[in-house]
Amino acid sequence: MSMLERFARHNHSLRGYRGRPYFKPKSVHIGDDGHGNSLFNRQWDIMNQVLSPTIKHFSFDGASNLTLSRRPPSPRGQSSEQLTSNEPIESDWDRTTLLNLSDSVRARLSRRDCTASGLCGERFSSFLEAALKDEERKHPTLDFETIEYARLDKLLAELLQSADTIKPSDLTPELLLRFRVNVSQAKSLRRLWRRRFREQYFMMDQHRCAVLVEGGRLKDVSFNSSLDYDLGKWQTKKLTGPVSEVEANLEFEPGHWWLNITCAERDGIVNSSLETPTKGCYGVTALPLLTGSEELIHHNMIRYVREGRTSDMHTSLISQVGRNIRIIRGYRLKSILAPEAGLRYDGLYTIRQYGFKLDGEAGGCRLELTLERAADQRSFEEVRKVPRPSQLDDWALYEKLEGDKVKLLQGEASYLEWKLKQREEKIDQEAWKRARLFKASFSIGVAGRSEKVDRRATHRP
Repeated sequence: MSMLERFARHNHSLRGYRGRPYFKPKSVHIGDDGHGNSLFNRQWDIMNQVLSPTIKHFSFDGASNLTLSRRPPSPRGQSSEQLTSNEPIESDWDRTTLLNLSDSVRARLSRRDCTASGLCGERFSSFLEAALKDEERKHPTLDFETIEYARLDKLLAELLQSADTIKPSDLTPELLLRFRVNVSQAKSLRRLWRRRFREQYFMMDQHRCAVLVEGGRLKDVSFNSSLDYDLGKWQTKKLTGPVSEVEANLEFEPGHWWLNITCAERDGIVNSSLETPTKGCYGVTALPLLTGSEELIHHNMIRYVREGRTSDMHTSLISQVGRNIRIIRGYRLKSILAPEAGLRYDGLYTIRQYGFKLDGEAGGCRLELTLERAADQRSFEEVRKVPRPSQLDDWALYEKLEGDKVKLLQGEASYLEWKLKQREEKIDQEAWKRARLFKASFSIGVAGRSEKVDRRATHRP
């Protein structure tokens, strides 16, 4: 094509373009977000054409690649009706349920149990989430009395303390994430409770101590500094009116717990605050095992050993051989079955054998009782969980209260003597436990070596 022909064709195209009408371009409005609304809408229309709502994106196995989630509205976005609602956080979160949940989680905290059924359990996580949502209300339904009764302040404090002691390597990634979420929620919840209750939150233990004396575990029990008794200086009124054995069995279940032997006397299971077998107001023989030692023979059979004077040998039990009696164990008893604190009713035991002999060299006596736990009662595995963490809270308050009574009524010297005695008892108990663990580990090691020797002896090439 020649140069002249190219020039003529170019002029013809220009004449065609000039004949078209001229449209003024529309202005682009800039919104608050700094983007052009028209341009944004045009891009959104293109996306709607490309990603049609009739087209669904799934993988080959049918699972959707797009995760849809709805986040709860923030407190600022909620209506006034939602914030002023008095609907409870959950229908089954009553005081007893919350106390059981608190005791269960705190018991697992002491064992560092961070499994899915422990600190990272779904029910505990649900409670923390529900409690936080409840605090967003104008009038929260979780009141101060419920928090105090269920020991929820202790639960949050111990959970936050455990955050520094639990090793992340001991948890799976999923449980570690849930545990960290629980710790974060516990921090927020404690901060909100402290802000709502102020000084009341920090004085819960003082109020619990007052409740303990007025209508709690120390009801109708008073401190008497004139008493000279190794197991305590508490007294109570004698109960009158015998009750049948059927009513007695309904009154006490294995696992019943007291702060001291005087509280057990107040309730009528024993008839004296001394460590001796008695028949309470229910007419059933009860034997408190508060001192001495105990060995487990096999699953339900134990041997109790006690040394002392002739009057301490419980000779009245000779006539009870073959019969059922109630066994109450105290924390001073050197036994793996003894409670951690206080006194616990462990159920009915049958006296299988009574042994008594004189020690000529030491000038004392030795008592041996063989006891077998009766069947058809609460399992001992459940009984051994007592005292629970909330009961140990009462025990700590009781020890502090007793110390204050001694200091107030008997003076500073008597208080220091009492405190030294308490410390010596704890050291003695810890030494006994260490010796027991060492003996058990040594027995396991000897059994393992003897088993290897037996295998070698019986082996034939």
